[in-house]
Amino acid sequence: MKKNTVYTLGSLIILLICAFCFVVLPAVEGRSSRQQGADVPAFGKYNGKEIKYEQGSDFANFVAQYGQMYQMYGQQLDQSAYYQIFNQAFTSTVMNYAYTEEVKKSGYIIPQSAITREILPYFSDENGNYSSKLYKQASDDIKLDLHKSAESKIIAERFAGDNFGSSEERLYLTPLYGLKDSKAETDFIAKMNKEQRGFKVALFSKSDFPLEEKIKYANQNANKFNKYDMSVITVEEKSNAESIAKRIANNEITFEDAISEYSDKNYSSSDGKLTNAYQYQIENLLENKEDLASITDLSVGSVSAVINTKAGFSIFKCNAAYTKPDFDSEELQRVVTTYLSAYEATVIEDYFTVKANEFIKEAKASDFDAAAAKLSVKTNSIEPFPLNFGNASILNTLDTSADGMNDADKNENFLSKAFALKLNEYSEPVVLNNNIVVLQYTTEGSSDDDDVNVNTIVSYDQNCATASIMKSDKLENNFLSVYFDHYMK
Repeated sequence: MKKNTVYTLGSLIILLICAFCFVVLPAVEGRSSRQQGADVPAFGKYNGKEIKYEQGSDFANFVAQYGQMYQMYGQQLDQSAYYQIFNQAFTSTVMNYAYTEEVKKSGYIIPQSAITREILPYFSDENGNYSSKLYKQASDDIKLDLHKSAESKIIAERFAGDNFGSSEERLYLTPLYGLKDSKAETDFIAKMNKEQRGFKVALFSKSDFPLEEKIKYANQNANKFNKYDMSVITVEEKSNAESIAKRIANNEITFEDAISEYSDKNYSSSDGKLTNAYQYQIENLLENKEDLASITDLSVGSVSAVINTKAGFSIFKCNAAYTKPDFDSEELQRVVTTYLSAYEATVIEDYFTVKANEFIKEAKASDFDAAAAKLSVKTNSIEPFPLNFGNASILNTLDTSADGMNDADKNENFLSKAFALKLNEYSEPVVLNNNIVVLQYTTEGSSDDDDVNVNTIVSYDQNCATASIMKSDKLENNFLSVYFDHYMK
């Protein structure tokens, strides 16, 4: 069974086992059993209706169904599986609520005969025939549960059938309901899938930026890495900050007492000491960069004027002389690395763009593989795929699991450069995630399918509906926080 699969509601709603009992998964047995009742935390709400894991709830039934399915397919029920089960159950519950709400708004009334047809198979004897004896033996509670389950299933199937079609409601091979796909549309989609391209990729990881280059940059910008020993008071209102500064200046209160009494401590430890004390970090606290000198030029023991910072208004005190950077120390080297990655990514990108252009020049003079071997460049390949932004499931997709390809399907610059190349041509260097890459268009591919499977379109439409509803303003989604805080073993 694949993870992250969202099953159609018609295939899930109410297995017999879920109508008669409440299945508690081992991973959450201890906590969930203690939390039955009013204090069970809600995983969220859909249009005000709570989604709770408690006996008899739709969510609990879906959890039980998914647990049964995972076991039926022989999947190990480890912590990852439990998370998937609950996550899928939550999505199915939301979809059930959304579909049910829309069907009821339409005024649709379920015929009693339809509910009866749904329930009768549960009371069949060993020969598959309806048994009135079994029906009479069942308690009223069981019959009521089956009635509610059948009603829920029929409503959900009605929505799915009306909007996406049904394999059971057909005139010959043509679905009576649901989205209709014209020949022109399927031909158009097939054409989108027709042209496919494969590539060789040269990768220059920004993580490989040499230490000597980092130190070179650091020495050219040494002041950024001066470290200051300061204390700071920060408050939300300017008038309060000015009043505090005035009291400090008039010796009505010490700076240290003002920290304890007034400071929000946004930029400091509990004792008021400035926590991000390198010069570049101080500069990033300021609304106006021009105020930096009024802080860094403070003499030991002196106090700054009120300064507008991003968290409010701050007053700084210099406790001791600043420390110049020692770039031979591993600590400062780590600081420089962090700074470059966070604030000067173009410095790194420019360095590897030069390296990438050297590779392109060498590859054109020899070939891709020879240039990669000579210059010790990492490479991989991309199997043929069509131009498919976002890897829509209705088309063939780009394999984003290869080294450096994460989210490449959503990188418009990468895709436009790739599909503008002529066969065997090299791209210019492209920034992709943490890499600078060079592509060579090596393989002309073509889909063998002249037709598009209509079921693929239906599945795509259903996935789009799920994605839309899960982003709806009607949904309050607390799944992650509730699951990890209350249900993790």
